[in-house]
Amino acid sequence: MLVLWPLMLIGAAVLVRKSRQRALGRRGWPWFAAWAFAGALFMFSLLAGLSIGVFLLPAAAFAVLWLAVNAPYSRELAGFVVGVALVLLALIWV
Repeated sequence: MLVLWPLMLIGAAVLVRKSRQRALGRRGWPWFAAWAFAGALFMFSLLAGLSIGVFLLPAAAFAVLWLAVNAPYSRELAGFVVGVALVLLALIWV
C-alpha cells in the first residue's frame, strides 16, 4: 500500500515532463494555490497512512495528476512543496 504514494509522484513527474514538451499548462497564483492544496492533501494522506489516508489517496492522486497536466511549470509546481511544508509545520506546531 505504501508503494502507491511514490508511484503517484513518479507518474506526476512523467506527466509534467510530457506537458512541458507539448507546451500545455497554465500559470499564475491560482495554480500555485492549487498545487499547495494538492501538496497538503498528499502529505496528509501519507501521514494518515492506513486510517483516513486510504480514503484521501484517490483525491490526492487526482489533484496531483490533474495539476501535472494542467499546470506543469516550476513556479506553480513550487506550491506542492509549500503545501507539504504547511502540513509538516502544522504537525510540529500542534
